[in-house]
Amino acid sequence: MKKIFINNLLIILIFFFVFEFFLKTFELSGLRGHGKEFNEKKKNVETVIFGKKVYLNEYGYRVADRNFKYKNKNKTIIFIGDSVLFGSGVDEKDTFVSKLRDQNNNSLFINAGIIGNDINENLISINENNQLFDNNSFVLVYTLDDILEAVNENDNTDKIIKEKNLIQRLKKNIFFNKINEILRSKSYTYIWLKGKLTKPSKRYFFESYKSYKEENKIKFLRKKISHIKKIENLNVKFLILPYEYQARNNCKEEFMKPQEEIIKIFNEFQISFIDLSDEFCNYEKSKKLYLNFDPVHLSVKGHEFVFEILRTKIELN
Repeated sequence: MKKIFINNLLIILIFFFVFEFFLKTFELSGLRGHGKEFNEKKKNVETVIFGKKVYLNEYGYRVADRNFKYKNKNKTIIFIGDSVLFGSGVDEKDTFVSKLRDQNNNSLFINAGIIGNDINENLISINENNQLFDNNSFVLVYTLDDILEAVNENDNTDKIIKEKNLIQRLKKNIFFNKINEILRSKSYTYIWLKGKLTKPSKRYFFESYKSYKEENKIKFLRKKISHIKKIENLNVKFLILPYEYQARNNCKEEFMKPQEEIIKIFNEFQISFIDLSDEFCNYEKSKKLYLNFDPVHLSVKGHEFVFEILRTKIELN
């Protein structure tokens, strides 16, 4: 009996390791999570994001390697955004900002993407970088989940704060969430199974979609964007990237309310923007533009696609 158990266990383990190798080799799944260096907001450091080795410079921005230095150019174009801009899940050389930098000798392209940033933190980033770099222009990469952290500042009651803190405590303390945190950064099989069973692209899209129907969150977005508009002598252009679920469904009108609301605000404040929703939705096999089982993060092909569009559309004179 004991021998049978050991043999069956060995078969299971062999199958698991073979399946892990298969998923990784054929890029059918990818790791998630990030190293403790990121959690501690360290700078001038090497860490791991989504299973990829990354380097953060003295500003905490992603660069090619430890020795990378920004070169003085006639013009500086600073990309502001979150983990989508950062390039979670792909090598630095494959990000669209890196590709723009390589093909343009006249301008300095800076990837100032910070994982977890939302519209409020992006406003802070613009103000900080406006002081750090001269002759600058900005591209703010707006992903549609930026609205999730938006709140009406007049509605921050003690109850809301307590509920939010309780949720955060539960996420940190529940045993399942700890196991989830470990497995998502170690196992390709776990990410594959989770993606197949829980449909994250669909779930995350509808979570954001509901927020665009909430008047207080729309007001919050309008307020923050109006603050960006008021910054003196600021040259800024917004870049809208769609959800994988929208692209998969060919931008059907019933799924496009997020873009409608944000574009309405941009037009109200006469803010320049580039909306890539149609380009993504018209791309054959648009799922290939995103990491597997991921609602927003771009694949190598996705970054290449954005680069090819931006190289002709972005002048930022």
